[in-house]
Amino acid sequence: MLAEGKVSVALLLSDLNEVKEISSVFKKLGVIPHFYEDLKTFWSGTLERLPALCIVDVKKMSEGELVLRDHPAVIAEEMPLLFYYTDKTEPLLVSTHNFFHLGTLKQSANYEGPLKAILKRLNKVASLEQHYHMLKMTTVAQKEQIERLELALREEERADNYQSMVKSVCLEFEKLRLETDFFKSLEKVFHGVDEIEEFAFLELSFNGQKLISPISHLQKFRNIPSLWLGQACTHGIELFAQNMATQVAVDIMGGDLVSLLIKGSESKPDKMIFIKSKNETFFNNFDWHMLEAYLNGFYASFKNKLTAPIETNRKFSSSFEALSYLDQFLFGQTANEAQQNKLTQDMRLVDLDLSSLMQVVMRKGTNRFFWNRFMSEFINKLEIQTRTDFRFFEFGVGNIGFVVKANDLDVFFDQLKEFSGRFQYWKYFEDSEGVLAQLIQPKVTMSPMSAHAYLTKILEIESELKGAITKPAKEAKKAWSFVEPKTSLDM
Repeated sequence: MLAEGKVSVALLLSDLNEVKEISSVFKKLGVIPHFYEDLKTFWSGTLERLPALCIVDVKKMSEGELVLRDHPAVIAEEMPLLFYYTDKTEPLLVSTHNFFHLGTLKQSANYEGPLKAILKRLNKVASLEQHYHMLKMTTVAQKEQIERLELALREEERADNYQSMVKSVCLEFEKLRLETDFFKSLEKVFHGVDEIEEFAFLELSFNGQKLISPISHLQKFRNIPSLWLGQACTHGIELFAQNMATQVAVDIMGGDLVSLLIKGSESKPDKMIFIKSKNETFFNNFDWHMLEAYLNGFYASFKNKLTAPIETNRKFSSSFEALSYLDQFLFGQTANEAQQNKLTQDMRLVDLDLSSLMQVVMRKGTNRFFWNRFMSEFINKLEIQTRTDFRFFEFGVGNIGFVVKANDLDVFFDQLKEFSGRFQYWKYFEDSEGVLAQLIQPKVTMSPMSAHAYLTKILEIESELKGAITKPAKEAKKAWSFVEPKTSLDM
């Protein structure tokens, strides 16, 4: 390699006599070394062009702030270094132990033998590097070819797999059987399906007069504005409403949409799902009919849980019964109470303050709130979510008391706080758009097991609420004064 005359050699030595001796050996091989007097010029020269061999005196490894080990080529282990030393400078070789280098060259009367051995090693390394680069290029070319073949194979397999892919999607839904909300389950599963670019969701409002879209911060979800239907759909989404929803979805999301109709107990659907695919293969080959059939059953299980009557042993018959129960822990049981029920467990009382919801209800006096449905679904969803044994009672409409075992208190308290904080209260207003921007923040607190203590807490809350809603209540009353009764009774 050196005989071709294309290789450069750099010398950074302090003894000019040794420079001449070493240079003479290279000249015989047809190479004229380039001599550098200091580290600074060596640094600059080797940055412009990296020599095939650099012979550096161990005394020249640093100069002012410059240190050889900081040279970019040294750091990258690309500089072919050979360290020159004498008997006096041999101790300095310890500083070269952390370097990548080709060896050392000791001061000698005859450099030809040692240099030939070093050059032979250098040629071998260069040959191996060239062979490595050729293999690397070949490997890269082969890898690209394999990737192209794999891509073509995956495309063929994908068309076949889409038919069975629906099974894995359904299995993901099965993992969410204990979720409290059908739409939340859709969010979680569809988020994990890469082929789904975006989706939209519309459901019939409680009064059947419009289609509404839930709140979601998922990037794949496309919100569709509420659609007033002009007439109530009392038995599910009628065909005219389905056509209206489809047209709006196409305008917002574009064409090539899949529409899934989700039915409850009625013959017509309660909900509509629109899905946009990332690619045509998925759109054409995925078994959408099977997914729709599965989701109908999946939704039915949710609906059955939410519409199921609240178990009688879950709820105190009245606030009076609940307060009497609390006083048993403070004053002890009467003879009759002891006969009916022995207090064998340590219980705790947790209060849910819904004052912020009541304030919104009062401010929106002409916006109907579905009280009974809210309470039923709130308790049923809470029971599914917490899976903790509890009893509850309503104190007015602004507070709900929960009695739980002392061992379950910490878990139930945190779960109730999280659940009530993210509950979709807006769904239970007839005009949901007017409520979306309202801040509803229920408060979850502990209360002693005492009627007096609980009443004291509630009366303080009611006093605050009364002051907050006095003005809105008066304004709302004006709207009600114009409402004529639908029926009249002869007295």
